[in-house]
Amino acid sequence: MQSSIQNLIERYQQGERVFHGLDLSGCDLSHLQLPEIDLSYSILSEASLVGTDLAWAVLRDVNLTNANLTYAHLHRANLRRANLTTANLQRADLRAADLSGAIIVNTIFVDTNLWGVVAPDGLSTLQLR
Repeated sequence: MQSSIQNLIERYQQGERVFHGLDLSGCDLSHLQLPEIDLSYSILSEASLVGTDLAWAVLRDVNLTNANLTYAHLHRANLRRANLTTANLQRADLRAADLSGAIIVNTIFVDTNLWGVVAPDGLSTLQLR
């Protein structure tokens, strides 16, 4: 799995941005700089993305079940229809991210910046209780 991550990083550094349908479940992608990456339709369940820069990333239909996104930078990320069940987004930056159609069951949003986030219903701003 480490070779897959290394290959992704090398291709990203060469300017490639589209990586659809990857299985990166359980991988450690912490503290990587991956702004504008497109990981649509990928599996990132139980992945560690602590402090990862995913600003403007396209994460449509991505499985992030039980992923750790603590301190992740997801400013303006497209998370449409992403599965965030039990994901940890503590202290993450989701300013202006799009969560239209996303599944947010038991998702942790403690001290998360949710300014301007589009809620799963696609209409309102995300309101947490």
